[in-house]
Amino acid sequence: MGEKYHTLEERMKILADGTKYDSCNSTTTCHTFTPDGRCIQLYKTLMTNSCSGECLYCPNRCGREATRASLSPDEIVKITWDFYRRNAIEGLFLSSGVIGDPELTTERQLDVLRTLRGSGFNGYVHVRLMPGVPRDMIREVSLLANKFGVNAETTCQSRYDEICPNFDYRNDILRRMEWTYGAVRQRRSEVRYGEGIIGANDTQFVVGATGEPDSEIIDTIGRFMDSYGLRRPFFMSFDPVPDTPLSGNKASPLWREARLYQTSYLLKDYGLKPRDLETVLDDRGFLPDDDPKLVLARLNRDAFPVDVNLSTYSELIRVPGIGPRTANRIVRCRPVLSYVQLASMGVVMKRARPFIKLGNSRQTDLEAFV
Repeated sequence: MGEKYHTLEERMKILADGTKYDSCNSTTTCHTFTPDGRCIQLYKTLMTNSCSGECLYCPNRCGREATRASLSPDEIVKITWDFYRRNAIEGLFLSSGVIGDPELTTERQLDVLRTLRGSGFNGYVHVRLMPGVPRDMIREVSLLANKFGVNAETTCQSRYDEICPNFDYRNDILRRMEWTYGAVRQRRSEVRYGEGIIGANDTQFVVGATGEPDSEIIDTIGRFMDSYGLRRPFFMSFDPVPDTPLSGNKASPLWREARLYQTSYLLKDYGLKPRDLETVLDDRGFLPDDDPKLVLARLNRDAFPVDVNLSTYSELIRVPGIGPRTANRIVRCRPVLSYVQLASMGVVMKRARPFIKLGNSRQTDLEAFV
């Protein structure tokens, strides 16, 4: 179905809706976290929702009856600057349907990036790369974008073949992830922090599209972190789209997406490995609808309570309600003299209290262990 005339506002709305399976939500903005931990708002858009790909779950798949629209690179630059100057956003998230082939699509994305940066835009830029993107283009993207990566979508070749018949998982995805990691490492060797753009790589999984258990996703994340230096995985719960081959399949619950995000933080920020989380999974390999860190603590009750003045950093971050920054703060400021002092450091006492003690003082309520 070809494009009909639409106003700029109509096209913006159509392309925001078209980002259903490209991180966050289907509004014109999404959120991301900068390296210093700030949560920022980005203008999120596709360049076009016309696509030569036939991914079975996607509302933009080739051949599906849908309202098609596109924005030119100059229009995206203008819209981004307009939002940015009004302090409505702090950056841009740019994706696209595949325009003919990955090279042409990436060239148009690069047109946006070159023009933005060339006109003095210092905001955050997150780019979703196309499967099969050429290596030299990944290098140029790394000079201009703060975060970029190609979507893995699922966990292995066989599952990928089920939902993305146009692309090859090993070549178009995994090899590009390897090249992306190489571009990130090269950039880090060239520029010191604070003196230029140093990008990070990411990917995304469509959760539940192929019936994969959470154990597969967790193992894949761990492997990607080890092999490709993956900074952050994103997750999007599968939600069947009308008039697609998977329209009759069951939607994946949103809580599953949330638990996978929590699990990914344990892998990336807490130093856990997939094997450390095996006891959290049920017999089918799925996470429960509960905070995995809390579940892990309950399953290892013999390790608690820990004395906040004597415990190592590694022991402290296993406590529910204590994150990496708070654990570092505790270690730097010890001795800690009261629970009030702990709360002032950022400890979520309602969650942490059953798992910690100060000297001989500890929570006597064992409800958290039941």
